[in-house]
Amino acid sequence: MVGQPKVPQSLLELFERDAGLGIPEISDRDRAGSIVERIDHEQQLIAISGLLRRNKAADEQLEAERKEIIEFIKRSTGPAQERAIDESGENFYVMVYQSAAHSMAALGMLAPMYESMFYQAFQGIRTTYFGVDVVPPGHHRSALPAGDFWNCHKYCDKKTGQVSENVVAGIVQLAKAIDLKKYLPVDLPKTIEALFDYRNFMFHNGFEWPEGRCEAFAAHIEGGGWKAWFECSERSDKPRIFYMTDEFIRHCVEMVHKLLGALGAYCREHRPLETIPVERSPTV
Repeated sequence: MVGQPKVPQSLLELFERDAGLGIPEISDRDRAGSIVERIDHEQQLIAISGLLRRNKAADEQLEAERKEIIEFIKRSTGPAQERAIDESGENFYVMVYQSAAHSMAALGMLAPMYESMFYQAFQGIRTTYFGVDVVPPGHHRSALPAGDFWNCHKYCDKKTGQVSENVVAGIVQLAKAIDLKKYLPVDLPKTIEALFDYRNFMFHNGFEWPEGRCEAFAAHIEGGGWKAWFECSERSDKPRIFYMTDEFIRHCVEMVHKLLGALGAYCREHRPLETIPVERSPTV
């Protein structure tokens, strides 16, 4: 009797993969969607990156025009040269203020995205892994009521127990209190401190700040180690207008991608609360 032909195991595995059988793999980035489900980060990042590219192209166009004007000045004389010099001055000021506008535009997209992402992530972790009214023990922040404990805008001073509004310190403290910190990029605190500090200066003072505010932010750059992240135009050798560098903008965008993976890794390593469906009695 002729036996049934056997399909090699390797071929069976290939058929299984092609058929989409087995347990589907979910990336950490996809898992993050379970706790920040109200935010479409992918579409936000596409929109932000698109605007950043268009703004960069506009800056490069102005820079190209400036080079052409300078070259014309070098090879011209008389009234034509004088007009070109005047045009060069106008081009310079357009570049200064356009750079400030583009910096504020990038800031206006990135800072709210970070703040919203963290707030919603913490609320998602709260409901999915702990419970709305639960305050995890083991941290001095645990003395706060649930509403304040889970609010990343709140910071609790360890010595005094006093609560203050500080979104940067609150994010870092709450992340540590729920064991999220070890999943986050090590340079996150420095990044959000620089980003939100610049936001506070820009959104309260506009493009051109009072001299004292310029001096204060320059000191923050020095003390925070942010020299690669900000540059400024000067008047009489003093800072006048501050901009985020392209390097810092890229860093902030890339950090969002890392954060989504970190949040997903946290979800992968923690067991969600089990929900028990409530059976309703049939109505008579």
